[in-house]
Amino acid sequence: MTGAEGEGNTSQRWQPVRVTFSAYLDDLPLLHTWDGGEKWNTGGFNASQLRSMHDLIRTRFGEQRPSIIETGAGNSTITFLHLDVERLVSIAPAGALKDRIVEYCAKNEVDVSRLDFRVTRSEAELPAIALTKPTPRFDVALIDGGHGWPTVFVDFCYLNMMLGTGGLLLLDDLQLHSVAELSRLLEMQPGFTMLDQWKKLQVWEKGHDEPFMPEHSREPYIAQMSDERWLKEQRSPRGKP
Repeated sequence: MTGAEGEGNTSQRWQPVRVTFSAYLDDLPLLHTWDGGEKWNTGGFNASQLRSMHDLIRTRFGEQRPSIIETGAGNSTITFLHLDVERLVSIAPAGALKDRIVEYCAKNEVDVSRLDFRVTRSEAELPAIALTKPTPRFDVALIDGGHGWPTVFVDFCYLNMMLGTGGLLLLDDLQLHSVAELSRLLEMQPGFTMLDQWKKLQVWEKGHDEPFMPEHSREPYIAQMSDERWLKEQRSPRGKP
C-alpha cells in the first residue's frame, strides 16, 4: 500500500456518520479492557439494559432535557448523550476511557458539547460538586463507579444531596454485596420507591427533597439489623461463636 492510499483510507474511516440510537445498540463500541488491552469489551451493560435506561428516562422527562450525573463511564455515557441532555457529568479515573468515548462520538456525530467528564475518583470529586453553592440539581444519578467499601455509600451520600423530589437513582451491579446493602437500605426506607429492575440494575425514585438521610433510628434497615445483632450477641457470650 502506498502512503497516499493509506492516507486516503484513513480519511474515509474517520468520515463522521451520524448513528441512530438503535444502530448504536446493534454495534456497541468496545470501550473497556481489564487485561492491558489483550481483550476488549463493551462494559457491564448489555444493549437491553441500555435501551431500558434510555427509554425510561426519555419517557419520564419527555421534552425536558434531563441533567444526569454518573460515577463510572462507558456505554452508559454514550446512551445518556443520545437523550439530548441538559448536562451530563461523568466521573471516572481513566483518561484513556474518556478519549475512547469522545473519539467514538466524534466518528458517529454524537454531540458531546454537554458532557462534563471528570478524570478522577468519585470519592474526591462528588463532595466538590455537591458542596458548590447553590447545590447543583440532577434529575438522574447512576452509581456504577468503584464498588468497594465505602465508595458505594460515599457516592450515594453526595448524589442523594443533589437529587430532588422525583429524581431517579440507578444502582448497578447488585450481585456485589456493597451495592446490595444499599439496595436493602433503600427498600425499607420511606421516601424511596423502586420503579424497575433489569437483572443487576435497579431504578429508584426519590420521593422527597431532603438532601440527607435521617438518623439511624429513622432508618428501618439499620434499626432492624441493629436489633438482630443485639439479639445475636445476647445469645452468644462475647468472644465466643
